[in-house]
Amino acid sequence: MWSVDGTEWSIPCTVERTSEMTSSEISGMLLDKTYFNDVIGTFLRYSLRVAVPQGYEEQFNSLYEILTEPVDGHAFTFPYAGGVISVTGRVENIRDSWVRLPNGKQKWRGIAFDVLPNHPQKTVSLGDVLTRGVAPLPDETDVNVGETYQYAQSGWEIIDDAEDNLY
Repeated sequence: MWSVDGTEWSIPCTVERTSEMTSSEISGMLLDKTYFNDVIGTFLRYSLRVAVPQGYEEQFNSLYEILTEPVDGHAFTFPYAGGVISVTGRVENIRDSWVRLPNGKQKWRGIAFDVLPNHPQKTVSLGDVLTRGVAPLPDETDVNVGETYQYAQSGWEIIDDAEDNLY
């Protein structure tokens, strides 16, 4: 079962998820040619395809109206790891199609849309980073603006003294 804004939907659907690890704008190549990745977190993007079997037309129309409301986001629940996950996110790329069937009847075939979460579902704390083998910055009481630190196997070391950069 899945829900939008607290309303559970029994309309058959498929849910596809894509994990996107997002980094901040300060990520990039460092002077020593290593890549620094300032990870913000992992966003789980959901893509849904909803069918419209006979007898579900009213539910389909209600869902379409909710999804196309001009709001910043909706509260969704999806199946996840044997349970459910709650996601608050915006709806994008709503697509549906009107078809004419061979018997002359016409109907909406289904709807597809993407849910982009407002916040990452997985994040890394400073404590996590420090326990993964990177030593904390030196605890210096006399730190100068402009000093540059480099991480070596033995720990952090100053590679550019601020006093050398004074005019």
